[in-house]
Amino acid sequence: MRNNVQYAFVGFSEAKPTDLFRFEKGRYLVGKVAKLRTAHVGEKVPGDIIEHTADDWIPLVTVIDLKEQYIFIQRDWRFGTESQIANAIQAGIREPVLAKYNHRIFVEPKTRKAEFWSVVKKHKKIYRLEIKLISPNILRTNEKAREYLEELKKLYGQDEMSMVLENESGNLEVPEEPIADYIDYTAEGEGKWALVTEGEKGGKKKHTSEKAAISIELPIPTQEEIYHEGQLELETGLPAPGRESGDASLIVQVITESESLNRDD
Repeated sequence: MRNNVQYAFVGFSEAKPTDLFRFEKGRYLVGKVAKLRTAHVGEKVPGDIIEHTADDWIPLVTVIDLKEQYIFIQRDWRFGTESQIANAIQAGIREPVLAKYNHRIFVEPKTRKAEFWSVVKKHKKIYRLEIKLISPNILRTNEKAREYLEELKKLYGQDEMSMVLENESGNLEVPEEPIADYIDYTAEGEGKWALVTEGEKGGKKKHTSEKAAISIELPIPTQEEIYHEGQLELETGLPAPGRESGDASLIVQVITESESLNRDD
């Protein structure tokens, strides 16, 4: 439960390589993250339609890369924004991971570094820069930022750190050195950034890393197939029959896109 909304992790299982689709065994999990909504349903009866409410689960196809700690999840506006999806996943896995490993889990969108610098270059006035950095985990990200945060963690034991720079007249400087180190760090999903600039029609405008979240195109089952498969998995708690080959095909495409993203960075 989060903010009085019920979520569920359903039908998760290890994706297994096949003769046609080969990849590292034991590395990927495939399932669905689902959100419960209440739907108003009209039921036809002789001479009338009786309205009542029914559970309506919105399932999103989800792939978890256990080695690189990436989560690929389907986008659906009915479920919420990228931030709401990430927060729902984080809320669901944080407690069990904390209980077993004594480490907090953070789930953040992976972003393109170029988006941040594009905002900086396009605007004449910058009023505020805020960067939130998650303290290092096992991932290898920007080494300078990592070393700095590791030293601070030894000193304070913090889980995350915020840096806020402001200039009321909009003359805030955003130098590439050392800011680039921290933007590179956040781009891997280890933090977030926000910039406040002048607006297009006066006033101020806020730009966030959430809006720079990376999305990729993958062929997935139709909404109807996902819905029926999801309903079956919700009822049984097990993967739907015959899903293995489809999961393996999806993993190969995820790997291809992951390699492409790494080259772009």
